[in-house]
Amino acid sequence: MQVVESATIRSVVSVADARQAVHDAFVAMEKGDILTPNEMAMRLSHGGELHVKGAYLGGDYIAFKVATGGFPGGRNSGFTSVIDAHSGAPVVILRDGGWLTEMRTAAASAVSAKALARPDSQRLAILGGGFQASFQVEALRDIFRFDSVLVWSRSPETAARFAAAHQAEAVGSVVEAVAGADIVVCCTPSREPLISASMLDPGTHVIAMGADMVGKRELALDMLETAARITVDSHDVARHVGELQHASDQIDRAVTLGAVLTGRTPGREAAGDLTITDLCGLGVQDAAMAQLVMSRLTD
Repeated sequence: MQVVESATIRSVVSVADARQAVHDAFVAMEKGDILTPNEMAMRLSHGGELHVKGAYLGGDYIAFKVATGGFPGGRNSGFTSVIDAHSGAPVVILRDGGWLTEMRTAAASAVSAKALARPDSQRLAILGGGFQASFQVEALRDIFRFDSVLVWSRSPETAARFAAAHQAEAVGSVVEAVAGADIVVCCTPSREPLISASMLDPGTHVIAMGADMVGKRELALDMLETAARITVDSHDVARHVGELQHASDQIDRAVTLGAVLTGRTPGREAAGDLTITDLCGLGVQDAAMAQLVMSRLTD
């Protein structure tokens, strides 16, 4: 069995590649062309999290990702096991250290923003200044030409480091970060709402991707109640671990991102609409990234 190291993986995957792979995975899922089991997740008493996700997208490979984060003794990490779909034998370990997970998570946000944010969006707000926030900015800057990027973190030192590294401005409050923003990305481990509808200007597109486990949340209920369009990566997943776990009465009006991408459901219908995407992270995204890497390595 071959082991492919992170440096090789990073050399063959671009931001645009990742965005296209995730886009195609959402479309395939909407059409029913994939097979994916439920996620396995656990949270340790010291705050560390482990997620196992995977899928079969057709073709030669099945892929399962193991990702860890929040462990006090280390940074985010992980690997992907690639299995031969014909023999069932493991063929490759993609030892990416969690990089593919970060890339596919940011790629999903970029897919959402391209489909639902106003094309002329110029002001980006990032809530959370950690590892994933860096990927979010890179993925979104690949699509939009922002005049300003504002970042807020519970740790002022973290916000300042992020701002210095990414040509952004660190601010001291969530209210200041999101005021006037065209796109807001929430990538925190919060278990209490950070944003309410009154903080936002008309026409904002909000991407909430921190609520990937039971109990997490970043959005106040009034945002979900007043949004013109709520999109999710998966209804089944979002009702248990996404923002909608806290707003079960809003689940029925949410639509999948795949439905918007395929044109089955309208996305943004007016410039002043508040639109929200609730991203929990799916195994189809991980399988899509694994297939992308395998295709590049075998070209």
